Amino acid sequence: MLSGTRSASRMRSPWRLSLFFLGLLLLPLSPLPAAVYQVDPAKSKVEILVIRGGLLGLFGHDHEIVSWKLTGTIDYAPSSLPSLEADVSLPASSLTVVDPEDPLQERKEVQSTMRGERVLDVARYPEIHFTSTGATPARTVPQILLSGDLALHGTVKRISFPVRITPAPGTIRAAGTAKVRQSDFGIEPIRFAAGTVRIKDQVEIHFTVVARERAQAVP
Repeated sequence: MLSGTRSASRMRSPWRLSLFFLGLLLLPLSPLPAAVYQVDPAKSKVEILVIRGGLLGLFGHDHEIVSWKLTGTIDYAPSSLPSLEADVSLPASSLTVVDPEDPLQERKEVQSTMRGERVLDVARYPEIHFTSTGATPARTVPQILLSGDLALHGTVKRISFPVRITPAPGTIRAAGTAKVRQSDFGIEPIRFAAGTVRIKDQVEIHFTVVARERAQAVP
């Protein structure tokens, strides 16, 4: 009789464990709080790809321009992905030509032209600034479609682009690509060799932003 009781107890134990874990799953989950994240310039990268065109564009190559000076904040609530807000900027003079195939002197010449009056005119417009105005879910999870105002070369334009969000304890990583036209910001694409080699109007801005949770002030 004792043996039968023990057997029945063994049979009930797995069911009890299953009900216990099921109960844990059904408990209401408290949403994670929103937090403000500070951009880490040492871990964040903005890369601009400038594409050549024209009749002889195939004989040249594209220009790769990089900055590691991005600063700003990101407001992010893990329980509400579309609520992401971003306010970031970088010094226009921090953009550096890193074309690995070009000699150093040629890179310096391209960089001087880029920073000069014909393109960015960094003396008059020292900062490139982006402020988000809203976010909506994108077709691909965990992407969102981020909209905002880009201030460049003394002109502000509304742009939208997909961003992939990767949260982790104490940090957030955002990566994506935005495509903009230089002419929308009052910049005339550079032409060389009587126009047979030119820079295409549209440029690609690739970015990887790593931000760390900002410590809250103690009252």
